[in-house]
Amino acid sequence: MRAAAAAQAPSPLGIRLNTPLLQGAYLAFNAIPDAYFLGDGPSCIFAKAEHVHGRHDLFSTLLSCASDHRIHYTGVNVFTIAGKFEDQIAAAMRRIHARPGCGVLFVGSMPMCTIAGTDYERLLREALPPGGKPAFLLPRRSAVSGDWLDGYASVLEAMAEGMDLGGSRPERGRVAVVGYLMDRNEGDHRGNVAELERMLRALGLEPASVWLSGRPYETLREARRAEAVLSLPHGRGAARVLARRLGVRVVEAGLPFGLAGTRRFVEALGRGFDRGKQAAAFIRRELDLAAPRLKGTVPQAFSGRRIAFAGDPHYGAAFAEFIDELGGRTGPLLLMGAARHLPREGQEALLRRPGAAFEPMTVDVEDGRCGLGLRGVDLIVGNTIAFEIMTLPASWLEFGFRCEFTHCLKDEPFLGFPGALGLAGALANELRQGDFRKAVAEEADDA
Repeated sequence: MRAAAAAQAPSPLGIRLNTPLLQGAYLAFNAIPDAYFLGDGPSCIFAKAEHVHGRHDLFSTLLSCASDHRIHYTGVNVFTIAGKFEDQIAAAMRRIHARPGCGVLFVGSMPMCTIAGTDYERLLREALPPGGKPAFLLPRRSAVSGDWLDGYASVLEAMAEGMDLGGSRPERGRVAVVGYLMDRNEGDHRGNVAELERMLRALGLEPASVWLSGRPYETLREARRAEAVLSLPHGRGAARVLARRLGVRVVEAGLPFGLAGTRRFVEALGRGFDRGKQAAAFIRRELDLAAPRLKGTVPQAFSGRRIAFAGDPHYGAAFAEFIDELGGRTGPLLLMGAARHLPREGQEALLRRPGAAFEPMTVDVEDGRCGLGLRGVDLIVGNTIAFEIMTLPASWLEFGFRCEFTHCLKDEPFLGFPGALGLAGALANELRQGDFRKAVAEEADDA
């Protein structure tokens, strides 16, 4: 009886703490400066770009004061979807494709339009001239049930499946990096791309192309010169497809985040490309530089401190490990993405940590239920979306998408060994400042 009653219990109120598919796709378009998008649906397609342009990314070019926007919509809505609308969609495809700044066109649809079954592939064939600028249709399967990580991955997969790879010629030592989440064009991600390329070059490898890197579409086609594809977590599917089409091998690696994560990344490169000696030498040099700088900060700043995380599940485990390295303790881990994005062992490792939850309900986070409360947390590292529904402790640090109050005007990577140093310093600063703010608040209460 008790089991039956539990099975019939109503679902909790609220919404899941996650981000819609289209937002992830927009991050990808934002990272390809000559990519234009036509979405079949109402005006909210355009409005969603405002979460990226000028709010999360100060250097975004998705929208334009001169109305040369890179995001467009057909205008179909619940009242017009049943009518004949294909002529207007085809006309919009031709108009956007002909724009001088358009180097590549992507077409997608809102769920109601996806369900309606419009044959976008046929419209693309009929509307656009053969042999012209490339155009891609985003996979339908993600439009109805996918989240933001699916949206980003779907853009990479569409290119991997349909990109013109004519003239492909693998060159020894050249590597295509597929699956970097370039969520804005500011210095944190510019710095990360530079750091990824620096680590490759330190091992005698040359980056043919980084998917994605804030560079135009034609630079992505340089992947056709790679002798191997380096697969990162945000684009595993695209990496496999591209490697298969090129007839080259895939080398999988995790995120070079934190000291141990970066070490594993470099070791994976060493094994995958037969450069074990170079990898070991690079790791020794980097740790010799990092260790003295951390020694004076880490013990005092992090010992016994409890630090929570809210954001991308791909960074969740790496973040928790990094806090362990620094001598702190992890608080709740609010993972804003479906668990299926991680391999099963990765899911299980995260869920073994107290307070870890994939896509928690916002009401549970707001009320501190299910072990997700922030009482006793010294610092929370997370994105603006999570902060909007939380009562924040004295110390908090923005990280990930969306990040509306913290911006990087110069290169400040958070990946690689330099990124680990920079992030450790930022965390330590926030903890110290939080102690001061908390002390001032307590004195004011006593007064």
